[in-house]
Amino acid sequence: MIETPLAMLPLDSDVQEICDWLELYALSSEFHVAMFSELSRMWDKRRNTEKLDFQASSSSEDDEFLEKIYQTARERMDCLGDCYPFIFSDNDEELVFNKHTLNEGSVIYIFCLFISNANNRAIFDDDSFFSINNQVRDLFQACSTWAAAGEVQGHSYSFGFPRPDHSSFLPKLTAVYQKFSDGKVRNEPIPGVSINPKDEEIDIIAWRPRQDNAPGTYYILGQVASGNNWPDKSITGAIDAFHANWFEIPPASRSIPAMFIPFNIVPTNKETLQDRISVLTRRFGSLFYRYRIPLLAKAGLEIGRCNNNLVIERLDDIDVISAWVNDVIEKFRDACVYA
Repeated sequence: MIETPLAMLPLDSDVQEICDWLELYALSSEFHVAMFSELSRMWDKRRNTEKLDFQASSSSEDDEFLEKIYQTARERMDCLGDCYPFIFSDNDEELVFNKHTLNEGSVIYIFCLFISNANNRAIFDDDSFFSINNQVRDLFQACSTWAAAGEVQGHSYSFGFPRPDHSSFLPKLTAVYQKFSDGKVRNEPIPGVSINPKDEEIDIIAWRPRQDNAPGTYYILGQVASGNNWPDKSITGAIDAFHANWFEIPPASRSIPAMFIPFNIVPTNKETLQDRISVLTRRFGSLFYRYRIPLLAKAGLEIGRCNNNLVIERLDDIDVISAWVNDVIEKFRDACVYA
């Protein structure tokens, strides 16, 4: 038996949330294992002891419940490869935290797992063993910067305020677009714009350099959102004003709007994951979420270290993230009671 800061199995949640709960249970368990048979036992116990609106179910329905969780974990493995920090046991009856083969991508996955559930009362009864402040949330912008680099295979700047290099808006913008060699930033702000701009909703600027250094390249302008209010945000309405207000000559390259979030995407029962992302893409642009960010961020980190001709900012922050993840896992396990 194990008592953890986790809430009881969230049966009334979607399958993505239940799979998150199972991963966290594996992280907290004494031997880093979550057994599917234990999941079934917890499900039966909750149905029998709580006054929830569950009908008596057959064994086939129980099997269907477990199969959905299993398939969701399998989907994560297929999308993320070795950046998914969990594996199935040899008999497929357990989800195991694969702590001995962690890489930077799988560390980023665990980071996203924790920060996306920090205030989720369906997952945690008590989150006092770790805290999510602005400094921690800013580390997700670093992850997003690397993911953008991995996507474009090129330069990636962490432009969101406050910037780690403490630069002010216009000098930083000028330096970035001088490197971009496409468009000309204004020397002075035009009347009517903010006298003290921060980032104008632009958190990530990334592009793939062309061999001829000419316009017309893969160019991303991204927004980073680590809070539950991310559906209320979209960069798509800010890009035209950004180019019009701050550029004497706007870039000729067509920018691709992007949204970076640590969450999973949850389709309804009547749609596929691809259906849901299709709808979200029309609203937010290219969507980078937990199925994509760890693998792309790992690639971006590798590119940044191997190619001195590229600017990929905040590479050293991976050490800060790794230390934070290790500390939170340790506190998580210390908060557990094993019997």
